[in-house]
Amino acid sequence: MTERPNVLLITTDQHRGDSIGADPACPSDRHGDPLVHTPNLNALVRDGAIFTRAYTPAPSSIPARRCLWTGKRPASVDATTYHGREWEFESTLPGLLREAGYQTRLTGKTHSIPAGNHFGFEETVLHSGLSGLEDDYSRWLARERDGADEIGHGVGRNSWDARPWHLSERDHPTNWTTDRAIEFFENRDPTRPFFHYVSYVRPHQPYDPPQVYWDMYADRDIADPPVGEWAKEVYGDRVPDHPGLNAWLADLPTEVVRRARIGYYGSVTHVDHQLNRLLRALGRTDGGENTLVIFASDHGDMLGDHNLWRKTFAYEGSARVPLLVRFAPDVEYESGRVIDRPVGLEDVLPTVLDATGVDVPTSVEGSSLIDLLSDDRRTDWRSTYHGEHGPCYDPETGTQFLVDETTKYVWHPTTGKELLFDLEADPYETRNLAAEDARADELERWRDDLIDRLEGRPEGFSDGERLRTVTAEEGWG
Repeated sequence: MTERPNVLLITTDQHRGDSIGADPACPSDRHGDPLVHTPNLNALVRDGAIFTRAYTPAPSSIPARRCLWTGKRPASVDATTYHGREWEFESTLPGLLREAGYQTRLTGKTHSIPAGNHFGFEETVLHSGLSGLEDDYSRWLARERDGADEIGHGVGRNSWDARPWHLSERDHPTNWTTDRAIEFFENRDPTRPFFHYVSYVRPHQPYDPPQVYWDMYADRDIADPPVGEWAKEVYGDRVPDHPGLNAWLADLPTEVVRRARIGYYGSVTHVDHQLNRLLRALGRTDGGENTLVIFASDHGDMLGDHNLWRKTFAYEGSARVPLLVRFAPDVEYESGRVIDRPVGLEDVLPTVLDATGVDVPTSVEGSSLIDLLSDDRRTDWRSTYHGEHGPCYDPETGTQFLVDETTKYVWHPTTGKELLFDLEADPYETRNLAAEDARADELERWRDDLIDRLEGRPEGFSDGERLRTVTAEEGWG
């Protein structure tokens, strides 16, 4: 290319990796033909590449985004669990691009601390999706709709409850985020390349798509959540008889779970249709054809799998995320690529810097995905991916996991429980193979890998010879 490419990075919040219609890693008997209607994300897959083994390094918003913006692993950037400490980074993706002459703009959710922290962006137009926090969207909605409130429908921001949106479709924050993003394209500085981050809060709760998107799924055959045979052993008899609205563990009535899934999938399709508006506006932008487009999410949503809700877990619903990449037409990479090597959010920063010709700081721990687009079978790529999250909802919910192209190993540091899943034969992780004699040597290899990775960590997870259980108070400060 004769000019530096623009970059459009799009993220959703709490978007499961299997909730893209074109995701080849989702079993056909699970999502039918397919169940999840995402024609615009499917088009990105057709015209670019999908990474089917993409994971979040820490499955909740704040730590995942700290890793995304710095290109570092959780333990290197104070992101091993959910906390409210201020964001102070040596370098960030928007900051590095701004220094390189890019116009940098954030539209939508940031979850930075404090909320007004630009962490390298020249301009931010915010929808936080957080209760009690006034932002650009909440002020706009109140002004335009006589004091209306985003959650005036009464459904909480972390609840398994669901219902259609209570105002007009154009008032929904998903539409508002798209509107503000399009305004940037129309008014941007034409003398500089741009880095535009468009960050949708949905499909994160509340599960409240506009009525038309609710109706798309209301009469569909939606499968019940899988519940692993191991779930009772790991979580015991702790499933409450009367779970709270924000419960992380709940065996809810079938119809309640179904409504949650209707609202969730409706929210996914709503975002997808707004992406059509966004990408068409990009196409009308001067230089829009010379744009690298990346789509990802910070983490997934358990949606009742194994009686679990929300996120922070190592299981596929929470830990695997969508990751799609589409280069400008004149970049010679084969389109429609399906890449199954283990990748993560910390790889986004070096990928963007690689594509834009900006030097990657030596402190970055992620790797450029362009290496895999050039040769997806290269032998120097990581063989396994490591993720983690400290206790959040309960002292026993802390987790460590390793995953490769076919297998996942999970260790719970506060209980010592181990799980081993064959993701090819059992993509919804219903069968724990850790206790099977035939898998003993394989289990030991995974355990040794984690022992080596965690050695020297201040939490005391590993002494170099074995994994060591810890209390919630000992680790994940």
